[in-house]
Amino acid sequence: KAPVVKLMLWYKVGSVDEPLGKGGLAHLLEHLMFRGTKKVKGSSFNDIIEAHGGDSNAFTSHDFTVYHEFLDISRLEVALALEADRMQNLQINDEAFETERKIVFQERKQRVSNNPFAGFGEILNKTLWQNNPYARPVTGLEDEILSITKEDVISFYDTYYSPDNAVLILSGDIDVVTARKLVNKYFQSIPNKNNNTDNNFSVKSLKVIIYYKGL
Repeated sequence: KAPVVKLMLWYKVGSVDEPLGKGGLAHLLEHLMFRGTKKVKGSSFNDIIEAHGGDSNAFTSHDFTVYHEFLDISRLEVALALEADRMQNLQINDEAFETERKIVFQERKQRVSNNPFAGFGEILNKTLWQNNPYARPVTGLEDEILSITKEDVISFYDTYYSPDNAVLILSGDIDVVTARKLVNKYFQSIPNKNNNTDNNFSVKSLKVIIYYKGL
């Protein structure tokens, strides 16, 4: 009953989709998605969400990358506009790329290299999956992270970030008619890349799932 909404945009791409030797690419792109577009300059994405009383974050897995916001229902349009913008207009400059690659590299050292439990988990996955892509750590290996180029990230973004490779989930005190209109307003003009279609409610091929208080 609280007048809030949770927005989650799931992209159907993760570490298993990375080119061999480019481990950590999906995770690095997740970081760079917060570093600006033609409209949203620099790292102001989170600042805008916070200015509207919300919070935002993201995470990467083997099979998916997810971006999410939690905010007052009256600010749903703000979050949708921001997500639609960075789905198609991400800009990656050299400074932002180098900064975020260093951050991802340090995260790897902190969370895995300095954590025996995490290291054991990677060894276990490698033993179980062997040469399968699921054997690769989501974080990438240290030498792989350092080998990633800005061009690698841009190519990955251009390949996988589009409506037909995403699922939008909205949950909360939502007026469904208004939500549909807003989703159409901001995602309708974004071109698909893989031409996948289905019979669910969609904007082009962006699947939209809405959970609201009437359910």
